[in-house]
Amino acid sequence: MPAWLEEFIGGFVGDLFYGPFYKLAEVVWITLMDLSLGVIGKTPSQFSPSAWSYVAHTLYPWTLGIGLSMVNVFFICSFLKAVSNLKEQVTLELFIEGMIRLVAVNVLFQMGFNLMKTFFSMASAMSGEIIDFQGPPLFTEEVDIGSHLFWWLFGLLYFLVALVCGIMIFLTLYSRYIKLYMLVVCFPLAMPSLISGRGIDETAKAWLRNFLGNAFEVVVIALVISISGKIIGGFNLPESSFADFFDGFGQALKSLIYMIGMTGAVKGANNFMNKTFHL
Repeated sequence: MPAWLEEFIGGFVGDLFYGPFYKLAEVVWITLMDLSLGVIGKTPSQFSPSAWSYVAHTLYPWTLGIGLSMVNVFFICSFLKAVSNLKEQVTLELFIEGMIRLVAVNVLFQMGFNLMKTFFSMASAMSGEIIDFQGPPLFTEEVDIGSHLFWWLFGLLYFLVALVCGIMIFLTLYSRYIKLYMLVVCFPLAMPSLISGRGIDETAKAWLRNFLGNAFEVVVIALVISISGKIIGGFNLPESSFADFFDGFGQALKSLIYMIGMTGAVKGANNFMNKTFHL
């Protein structure tokens, strides 16, 4: 084959099947990971000051007014429930228990907003301390038969995986903040059910479990990202004279598995949190 033709074909193949797909995947993945890691250590107020201001100064006072009105309704329901129960008499103990619940709910209304902000700060601080992410390179600059074979066969797939996985990780973190804003708004609506006692107070318990699961989900995500980076970074292919020709293929395939595996673990962080702590 003439030298000029070989050079043209080599450059054409490199530009179309090696350079663009690898560089695009690298840029997309690094950009999306930087965006994701940039929000891990942020509280909801730091993530979007405008959204937090709207929640704290407009929506929360509105639902707080509704919640305070619901306190009277649930207290009356608690009294009627006790009176209608013919198996139990209305005793002083039941009256004291109801008053304790009433006081507890009023204290929660007074301190609830600051308590939620404290939990947000705790989760952000913990995730910031945990995250130690130095992800392995998506692909080394080693060029051999295996690397060219990989980009010929899976170059486009590699780019699509980097794009989809990066977007999924970012959206998982982004949607968490939306859920936290919603939980803050719903807090005054859920707490009055504590007054009614057994059975009816499941609404408040469900809110609390959901709040803890979503608030500290970011800690599990930080653990997942750090641990998965260490695992894949320490994984080496077996050495042999034959395998040396296909190191590029193996390294690119390792990067592909790394992106898919870490994304699946990040997406399952909330489920892991709920099952582990029965939230």
